[in-house]
Amino acid sequence: MADEDRAPTGEPSGDLLRRLLADVAELGGVYGRAVREHLHALARDFAFAALMVGVAIALGVMAIGVAVAALVLVAAIWLPGWLAALVVLGVMITAMGVLLSLGKVRLQRRRAAWAARVAEEIRWLQTLFPRRS
Repeated sequence: MADEDRAPTGEPSGDLLRRLLADVAELGGVYGRAVREHLHALARDFAFAALMVGVAIALGVMAIGVAVAALVLVAAIWLPGWLAALVVLGVMITAMGVLLSLGKVRLQRRRAAWAARVAEEIRWLQTLFPRRS
């Protein structure tokens, strides 16, 4: 700090307090602006990242379609086109069925585990508040 910024020893405490409050208010304003700018930049970066993830997901979905078309074209080397498409469709439906079955079993197992845990919690709560007959 420069010497002229320092308060002289004879300065009234009211003036000193007023200057201190003004400096604190200015510091709060500077801090508020810095936080606002940081949050604005963070939101902009988040929006850009979300856009890139969305575009990547859209490209992934399209890539799956291209992969299916390629499978049909490869199968069409040995089979007529319509039969190749039906074979690929059948394989995809079978794969979907297997995946759905696996998911259903997993969810049922999770549901059973959750139900057992809830029942255990209820038993524990009942021990805390025994019924009086």
